[in-house]
Amino acid sequence: MSIDRAVLEQLERVGGRLSEGKAFKLLDDIAWPREVEERFFASGEDRLPEVELRVDRDGLARRVAELRELLRSIDGDAPALAWLRDSVRAQIEAAELLEAAGTREFSVRSRALYGGARSRFFGGALRNIDLAEHLTERLRVHGWDEASDPEEEPLDAGALRDMLAARVAARRPPLDIEVTLDPRITAKVVAGMSRIRIRPEATFASWEAEGLWHHEVETHALTAHNGAAQPRCSFLRSGGPRTTRTQEGLAIFAELYSRSLSIGRLTRLAERVRLVDMAEQGASFLDLYRHLRERGAERRDAYFDAQRVCRGGLVEGGAPFTKDACYLAGLLEVYAFLAAVLRGGLRDEVELLVCGRIALDDIAVLAELRAAGVLERPRYLPAWLRAWQTLLPYFAFTSFMDGIDLGPVERHFQELLRVAADARPAGEGRRRRGRPPAAESGQE
Repeated sequence: MSIDRAVLEQLERVGGRLSEGKAFKLLDDIAWPREVEERFFASGEDRLPEVELRVDRDGLARRVAELRELLRSIDGDAPALAWLRDSVRAQIEAAELLEAAGTREFSVRSRALYGGARSRFFGGALRNIDLAEHLTERLRVHGWDEASDPEEEPLDAGALRDMLAARVAARRPPLDIEVTLDPRITAKVVAGMSRIRIRPEATFASWEAEGLWHHEVETHALTAHNGAAQPRCSFLRSGGPRTTRTQEGLAIFAELYSRSLSIGRLTRLAERVRLVDMAEQGASFLDLYRHLRERGAERRDAYFDAQRVCRGGLVEGGAPFTKDACYLAGLLEVYAFLAAVLRGGLRDEVELLVCGRIALDDIAVLAELRAAGVLERPRYLPAWLRAWQTLLPYFAFTSFMDGIDLGPVERHFQELLRVAADARPAGEGRRRRGRPPAAESGQE
């Protein structure tokens, strides 16, 4: 398969311009300084944080003008050119979102890019908040009273740094990623393409450390490095907000498939969707913080999650950053994509997921570009995809389960459990209903 020379020339010209431009670091630019956190706790946790965002709006306006000129220069209606236009628009949208930081317009643009808590799946009846509430309810019951996990010593920040650094060093092909301690960051972990920063006083459960590896290194850093390694499309190292739902869904899937997605972590992801919903309905930072504290969250964890939703928007409420509403939606979409594609044994199409920072809707045109030799196979593959011999059987089995009415089977085993519970001595064997243990992770 070949691509028209005029299309290829535009891909090289526009792609080169996108690659040369400085990537927007939206999350860095809207992050709250550590001093805001310290003042909040020093003042008794009863005042709205005062956050001063330093945004170079003049520089952003110039960059937007350049990108709009670049967008107008793309001529033609080939699928590859439509994708190229989307890639340019993604950078424009990222710049315009950052330009609006600290205003109500920021939230309007955020909702257009990421969706909100009440956004619907593919135009259907189910919303992000519905999925979050379903998961919260299903995770509420988690074992007999006398059953418990063994106690384990958490990892301190230095131990996590050493663990991640050792695994990065052992990876083949090698990934160029620095792992450091940074006392200035607000979250427990901040990860980018080539650097992972850890808050020095933070501690991490073993499952949390494992989840960080699969989420930040084996997904986000990996797809960025794969994109940067593309000879003709190196701008895929940074996909912009249009790729966020897919990238976060892919990262959560990596946690789930590696069995490092814990009760606490998944519950917290669902709770963040609820926080976005509350903020969209007018809840302030203090409302969100107090809501989390009332539900048993630790002070720092409650602060982390409340500020995630308010960063870039208004602490007074009604204008949140809605990115946290798309993680679970992304997981659902990535899982559905894998289920559909893997039923046909299409490994090449699955590999396209990690060829750079892409959105699921890009798969068709990316397959065309790869067939034409424009796009190379990804250099780095995550562990779940390298383990093809165990990945395909998993989805082969679940595809059969999708067509079975499990209602009679579930009722049969529920009756068995009811009989077993009735046979226990009085006061024993009652299921524990309540909040699962809180997750520690403050990463993206």
